[in-house]
Amino acid sequence: MSAPQALIEFFQKEATEYLDRLDQLMADTETNVPDAGAFLAHTRALRGSATMTRLDGLPDLATTIERIATGLRDGELRWDQRLHFAVHGALVELRALVERASVWSDAEQRRSRTQSVALAAVAAGYLATAAPPTSPASQVVPIARFFPEDGLPAILQRNPEPPITIAQRFRHDIAAAADGVARESQALATSAPGASQLALSDGLRRALMGLSDVADSYGATSISSLTTKMARAPLAVSSERSAVQAFAQLLMNRDVSDPELAAQVKSANVAWAGAPAVEPPQIVPIESLLFRGHTALKRARVVRDELKGYWNRGSLAEPTAHALFEELSDLLDLAVTT
Repeated sequence: MSAPQALIEFFQKEATEYLDRLDQLMADTETNVPDAGAFLAHTRALRGSATMTRLDGLPDLATTIERIATGLRDGELRWDQRLHFAVHGALVELRALVERASVWSDAEQRRSRTQSVALAAVAAGYLATAAPPTSPASQVVPIARFFPEDGLPAILQRNPEPPITIAQRFRHDIAAAADGVARESQALATSAPGASQLALSDGLRRALMGLSDVADSYGATSISSLTTKMARAPLAVSSERSAVQAFAQLLMNRDVSDPELAAQVKSANVAWAGAPAVEPPQIVPIESLLFRGHTALKRARVVRDELKGYWNRGSLAEPTAHALFEELSDLLDLAVTT
């Protein structure tokens, strides 16, 4: 499955900008550790942009690079010249794949996933030898060592008081992802109307989808469904932006207990469902228009001109633009019918 061609072109332009920034970070720190915060921010944005293309395999490599950036930020990875070369080579490969996004095939899919696996294998050899000061984790020991081969009972036991539980890890990861949403939301709220505001809206949508991915990974469907709804909303009125900001602050509040958090997330879902929103322009279903042949081509030209407007405003990620892409795809099929 792939996105419409115009969205692919928009992705290529956006991804190239992120890759340029990453290349600059790598060039400035060839022998030192890159700025972990900037490195993670750019790789996260790149992964979010790649995910929107719906090109199988493409997000895999971007995700692996983002995980390395997260490891650097958290002190879980060592950095030296070999890892630098591996990451730089992966960025070069990813740039080549971005250029081929418009002609994506099984070959590019395999190429992306192979590079992702290779990079992950290199990074696995650079786990920090000592746990970071803020981490409760100790040195990793191969699990096979705790299962003797002579048939005797295994000596591995579950720690009744683990240093960090799944619930604690969930709250930590959700809070971190929500922090990105809060920052993007604040930037949008304080921006002036214009093209920059449209770009900030897209950035907020990507942050929301990243938060949704984190929630999905823990099975938190109530959080995932609400953030997905928020990402698909116009985000054109202050009430919507305030609701997004309030929801992010809720998820960042570690003092709220788990039951309280669950109850407040449920309330936020109910409030969002009843919140006023600016409805996008109505798109007439193609089935009701019954375009064929020449009339389908005429309608396709109209849709094309409307999409140019979204392109010029940098807002191809809006739900209305996606609907127009789908209509244009249907029209092209109908144009060959009589």
